[in-house]
Amino acid sequence: MTNDDATRAVIDKLGDQPGETLTPERVEAIQTAMHEDLGRFINNTSYFVLGSYDEEERPRLKAVRDQLASDAAASNSDDGVDAFLMDDILDVSEFFTSKFKLLVSYADHIVGVYEHSQGGHAWEAGYIDQPNYRDRTRAFYRTYETEEEQYAAYDGMFAHYLLSMERVDRAYKWTTPEELRDCVADAYAPD
Repeated sequence: MTNDDATRAVIDKLGDQPGETLTPERVEAIQTAMHEDLGRFINNTSYFVLGSYDEEERPRLKAVRDQLASDAAASNSDDGVDAFLMDDILDVSEFFTSKFKLLVSYADHIVGVYEHSQGGHAWEAGYIDQPNYRDRTRAFYRTYETEEEQYAAYDGMFAHYLLSMERVDRAYKWTTPEELRDCVADAYAPD
C-alpha cells in the first residue's frame, strides 16, 4: 500500500464515523496535515503518550514524553524519535475522537500514564484495549498507599483494564514521579 493509499484509507475510515461527515475541505485539510505534520510517523519511531491533561497530572505526561525522546536519542540509534501528546500534533479534525483514532493508528508505541479513571483518558484506554493496539500499548499506573485511595482512584472497569494489562506484562506500577521515570526507562530500554 503506498503512502497515498494509506492516507486515503484513513480518511475513508474517518468519514465513516457516525456523527462526522467529511466535507471536501476537511478531506483536503486532513491530507495536508498527514503529509506535512503527520509525516513525522514515516521516518521516526513514535511514542503517543496518553493520560489526564488536568493541571496536576499534565507535567508527568510531559516528563514521560521528554524522557522517551531523550532516552531514545541517547541510545545511539539511527532512527529518529518522536514522542508526543495529542495536542502536540496539528488538529486534523474538529472531533477529538477522530484525531485520537488517527494518531493511535499511526503510532509505533502507545504509552498510557494513569493516576485515576476520571476523564477522557478512560475512554481512550478502552479504545486501545482492542487487539490491533494492545501489542503496542504499555500502561504505567500510579498506586496509592491504602486500598481505599486505590479504590477511589480507579473505578472497577478501569481497574480490570489495568489487571488485564498486567496479565500480559504490559502494565507497570509507580508511586512517585521518580519511579514513573524508572518504569518508563526500563520498559523501553533497548534490547
